Amino acid sequence: MAEPDWIRGQIRFVERSEITSRLILGIEAHWQRLRGDRAMPRRDEIDPVELAPWLPYVSIVELHEDPFRVRYRVVGTEVARIIGEDFSNRWLDETGWSADSIFVNRLIYRKVAATRQPLYGLSVLHYAGREDWIFEWVLLPLSNDGVRVTHCLSLDDLSTIAPRSRLLPMD
Repeated sequence: MAEPDWIRGQIRFVERSEITSRLILGIEAHWQRLRGDRAMPRRDEIDPVELAPWLPYVSIVELHEDPFRVRYRVVGTEVARIIGEDFSNRWLDETGWSADSIFVNRLIYRKVAATRQPLYGLSVLHYAGREDWIFEWVLLPLSNDGVRVTHCLSLDDLSTIAPRSRLLPMD
């Protein structure tokens, strides 16, 4: 079987079985409990207190239709620290990221909205002078109406790239 392709050198989709991150497996189990027998949990069921073990790596993203737009509502402290900016409450196209980064981010959110299923992947990150850091991520769909994906609960496991700040509580 051929190795899956990297999209614009930035992301690669993977199967759930390829995920090794304990953080991703933990938040996915939490999402599954909230979901029950529904396609996805409601956005208002997400309680930040219950997300404490994962919160530094979590983002909550809002999806809008016609035209399709992405707004980052909450960005975890470790995500902001390692990316080098807090892009909370910004639209994807207002982040100042490269055209390729905006393209791949829009692509993954469109895919979650279309499939209404969790999406798993790998991303390449430039950090601390290295251009080849790879981390695992998951996007978990959320809905306001039980039908359309209106939000995503995202976890970027950046713990493999840089240790958490000592100011943050340890797991």
